[in-house]
Amino acid sequence: MRKMFSLLALAMVLIILTAGFGIYWLSSNETNTAKKEAAAAEAKSIALGLSAHLTLLNKTLDKMAEDPDVLNAVNIGNSGLLRVNAARLEKYLPNALKIRLLLPDTNTIDEQDKPRMGFADLEMVKEALTHNPFPSIHGDKGVDRHLAITRSISQNGKVVGMILASLDENIILNGLKLIPTKNSYFELRQGLQVLAAIGTKNSTSSLDGNQQPIANSDWAIYYQYDDSMDMADLSLMLSIIIIPCLIALGLIFITHRWLSSTLSQDLESLMKAFKDIMAGSAHSHYPVELVEMHAAVSNLMQFKRVLDYSDRDSPPPSHKSDITVTDDNFDLDDLFDDFKF
Repeated sequence: MRKMFSLLALAMVLIILTAGFGIYWLSSNETNTAKKEAAAAEAKSIALGLSAHLTLLNKTLDKMAEDPDVLNAVNIGNSGLLRVNAARLEKYLPNALKIRLLLPDTNTIDEQDKPRMGFADLEMVKEALTHNPFPSIHGDKGVDRHLAITRSISQNGKVVGMILASLDENIILNGLKLIPTKNSYFELRQGLQVLAAIGTKNSTSSLDGNQQPIANSDWAIYYQYDDSMDMADLSLMLSIIIIPCLIALGLIFITHRWLSSTLSQDLESLMKAFKDIMAGSAHSHYPVELVEMHAAVSNLMQFKRVLDYSDRDSPPPSHKSDITVTDDNFDLDDLFDDFKF
């Protein structure tokens, strides 16, 4: 019986563990899918916000390019007049570090004013002759770091000048710091360059497969979600699996003890009934716990009644003496010839 209950306990524990870890695997997959979808939705929201901000800045510069005083300054080409109008435009653009009004033939960098106009800015100015390039962050960390936006100044379908606006990069990056990043990590990238990052990065997985492009720019939001289970959830899941196993083992142990005790008592009653029946002093009741033992006692008593009934119906044994004749010449017919009736 102990072996049977041991196998039963092992089977129950295996069933509970299989079901528990199966549910854990399914729930973890569902949780990771939900985390990924939440991170993707958050990245899309960030991208839409940055795109709207860039669109607003682009429209502001488009309006500046149509300003009559700006058109007049670039047509005259006087450097002093260009500086005066550029300084005036800086007042209308929040977070503007420097605005430069440039002529189409500009091919030199400016290292006098801060932030400096570097070669990357010069390339954007040249691109503005044919099309308006995407905004870009240039310069090393420090005073020369800026968000560069260029717009062409056109008159009668001809490009007569360019606007190069150098803005504080925090006008874009500060918005990222307000994003809640629970269980997520986000990077704002310009090509391979990381412009800003929020959240805690998970070193076990890559960011390259999860990205959200930002419209009106060559930027992208790369995101990552935490696919690991924290200790609280893991402890709860293990408790949900282990506690039923312990309860099952406890119930099996209690059942084994009860059944062993009950069987011992019932077998004792059964043996007493067997002895009483064989001795002819059977009682009407023998206390047993198991229903199967009731049937066994009833069958024994019924068997005893059948035996008693068979003994009453059998003929009694014969006590007559048999006559044995040992004389070979004995004649039964001549025995009665001498008697006269």
